[in-house]
Amino acid sequence: MRRWVAKTLTLALAAGGLQAVGVADPAWACGCGAMIPGSGGTMSVAREQAVVRFDGTTENVVMRFFTQSNVTDAAWVMPVPAQATAKLGDQALFSDLTDAEEPVAAVHHYFWPHIGGSSGNRGVYEGAPAAAPPSAVQVLSDQRIGEFEVANLASSDPKALGDWLNQHSFTLKDSTASRLAAYTSQGWKFVAVRLASGSAADLNGVLDPISLSFPAKSAVYPMRLSAGATTPQNVQVSVLAPHRMDAASSPIAAESTPSAFGDWIDPSKVGPALASLAAGRMFLTVYDGFFSEPSLITQDYAFAPASSDWVQHSTYDKEELLTVLGIPVYLIVLLVLAAGAVLLVRWRWVSVRTRSRATPAPR
Repeated sequence: MRRWVAKTLTLALAAGGLQAVGVADPAWACGCGAMIPGSGGTMSVAREQAVVRFDGTTENVVMRFFTQSNVTDAAWVMPVPAQATAKLGDQALFSDLTDAEEPVAAVHHYFWPHIGGSSGNRGVYEGAPAAAPPSAVQVLSDQRIGEFEVANLASSDPKALGDWLNQHSFTLKDSTASRLAAYTSQGWKFVAVRLASGSAADLNGVLDPISLSFPAKSAVYPMRLSAGATTPQNVQVSVLAPHRMDAASSPIAAESTPSAFGDWIDPSKVGPALASLAAGRMFLTVYDGFFSEPSLITQDYAFAPASSDWVQHSTYDKEELLTVLGIPVYLIVLLVLAAGAVLLVRWRWVSVRTRSRATPAPR
């Protein structure tokens, strides 16, 4: 196997609790797996965004990370249910998502004009309901995409994997085997990614997205490896599917993760990157998760079709003057009252004159 694959696997599993001589103890974890800085440096993931597209047989995951780092070399690993293919993602996808999730106005009409505008308060609008491999560690494939080298790895025996790592001068933490076993026992694979040799990519800031595609029977987003993180995890997962998707399983078992957005995506009305990924009319459901105590994470995100395709938007208050055919209603009312007053005065004046004429003059 290639030397970088062995290094990537070793570093990747270090993210789950592995310690190596000369490597700082960084805040390495990201929501979906593990981000591991090179020797002597630190890297933390301030925010993670992922778009999951699931059509019933295939899952596509596009991820990007916001990092704070002082290293020029790093590796990353993500468990996946089946062997994955990888390619570079499109940064524009996340801009398209932001546009698609724009809050809608909750209009409040007022009768009399007044100085002031929208209160800017935001709320939520909810629409009407609508077989084990023969060897302990296998390199299934490896490829280069842009600045990255990517390998698909398989292991069915966490202990044998630990022994392999120990043979390479690493010491496995006791907690690592249990985290890996949660995936290896289910036959999951691992996607290991690292910067290619000689790459000049910047690892501080917003990293280039990576897109993974693999066969799947249900929509999932792995989170269990992040239980070893030393900093809070800020993870947004947007799910594209034929229908609205509920979070049937949340990372922290005792806490449900409510959705933040849900609506149909019309490819003709969104940006080209999002339209390309959706590849047809799909329902977009967004989940914003903030995990202040990552050690409580014991589950992956698992998504299942909701009972109805109900629509959900963030809203902002917008005040508008009440009008009819563009004319302020208060002006119409004032004009009607004024006309009524004039008619009343005229009627009383006419009545007085009529009575005065009808009364005979005294003799």
